[in-house]
Amino acid sequence: MHHKKLHFNFVTEFEDFISLGGGHVTAAICVTIPPIIFDPGVSAFGPLYLRQLHAHTKNRDGLILALSHAHFDHCGAAAYLMRKMPSARLAASRRSAEILKRPNAVALIRRLNAEYEQSMSEELNGEDVTFTELETELILSDGDSIQLTHGRICQVFETPGHTRDSVSFYFPDTGIAFIGDAAGGLEHGFIHSPFLVSYPDYLNSIEKIKSLKPRALCIPHNGILTGGDEVERYLHEARAAAISYKDMIAHYLAKYQGDHEKVAEVITAEEYDSQPVHIQKREPFLLNLRAKISAVANWLATQQREAHNGKT
Repeated sequence: MHHKKLHFNFVTEFEDFISLGGGHVTAAICVTIPPIIFDPGVSAFGPLYLRQLHAHTKNRDGLILALSHAHFDHCGAAAYLMRKMPSARLAASRRSAEILKRPNAVALIRRLNAEYEQSMSEELNGEDVTFTELETELILSDGDSIQLTHGRICQVFETPGHTRDSVSFYFPDTGIAFIGDAAGGLEHGFIHSPFLVSYPDYLNSIEKIKSLKPRALCIPHNGILTGGDEVERYLHEARAAAISYKDMIAHYLAKYQGDHEKVAEVITAEEYDSQPVHIQKREPFLLNLRAKISAVANWLATQQREAHNGKT
């Protein structure tokens, strides 16, 4: 499948918002009072996040760790940071809070992080970054606000589709939105469309983010995109990419008589094996791809039921 190559210029800082790297390093810091770390990702980067927090903030009282969703590469270092800073408070949606206490989910998050821990064992130098069950102090719902000093707020919006527990954060004073994976991410000039649980919810979430008219977007795997026009262009292209990806999966499901594994095999060869460098490791890529195939199959089945009911 051929895609037009897209280019966006991502930066690391906007106002008091700092993206710590993009790629596997998903975390961002807002230097407010109290400071907020958004999506402290893969566990092996816990010490890096801690160093960056100390470099950028003086007053860390009441530090908030805010999660967009409970995937291993967005919450992995939260356990390490909370061990290092016991007064830190975890903020997440109710669904995320439940996931982070579920033994099988905790085991999966730990296993997916372990690969990074092993490959970075020299840099970690004996630091224990093991992921463990987490207690969420601040349960976030759609329309909530995190109250900061001087009347400043960080608004919370539910943006499902990538996952059921996904939320995005928006600062109305600076106009920056931290959106997790709610509108995908850019790699090799191509916007990924990770609608793992619901294709229509994913499109609706992109529209919800667009309606805020952000001046900047922090996309954890890429960095910060600035300028209202560029943000609008990205969200437009993210929506178009999702429709295109849905169409591709639907085409292969028809071609291979609904064989999900065969569809996964063909797309992996085209999209993953053909590229030399990846944001994701192979196992999470396959987990996500299978989920997207199921999401499209479910959407197609719903479309067929609705068409049938309309005829009867």
